[in-house]
Amino acid sequence: MSQHQDLECWKEIGVLARFRQLHMGDVVSVRFYTSTGEVKALCVQLVIGYHSQCAAHAWSSELANTINVHVPLVRVNQINTQGRGKLPVMAHTDSGIIACKVEFKCKVQPKKPAHSIPAYDYIFPKEQQTYQQGTRVWHEKSQRCYRCKPWPFTEYCRNGAAQFEPNEGALWQVAWEAI
Repeated sequence: MSQHQDLECWKEIGVLARFRQLHMGDVVSVRFYTSTGEVKALCVQLVIGYHSQCAAHAWSSELANTINVHVPLVRVNQINTQGRGKLPVMAHTDSGIIACKVEFKCKVQPKKPAHSIPAYDYIFPKEQQTYQQGTRVWHEKSQRCYRCKPWPFTEYCRNGAAQFEPNEGALWQVAWEAI
């Protein structure tokens, strides 16, 4: 049998695209179908359990290797070794497999809470000589708000010495409270 005739026995039934970055806990599944429906026994899953698997080239290569070893008469062509592009999934015509479907179940990434900046009166140290009890300032370096303490500490809020700068000076807590 010639090599050309052997290639005619294989047909492309899908692709593994190498473009998608995954995250820890994500799951990639490949399901295989015949003309009568899904062959559940052939379903292949890869759970991303290591950071090294997250890159598109890493998980797709691992999934391709798993398919090549565990799914009879199906091969994933891994000619593209640069880590980009699509890997064709091929099925032998004798397998009866006519299609495959790649599915991603991405772990819900926790949303970072909206970081709301408390209301402030000034950006420190602007208008520092006018600060009084309860004055709220935004401190750029620490990305936080501070409130000027009540008398008798108010005078330290107005003091331009570096030692009273919120979150920076050695005596900042004498004058300010973080809010």
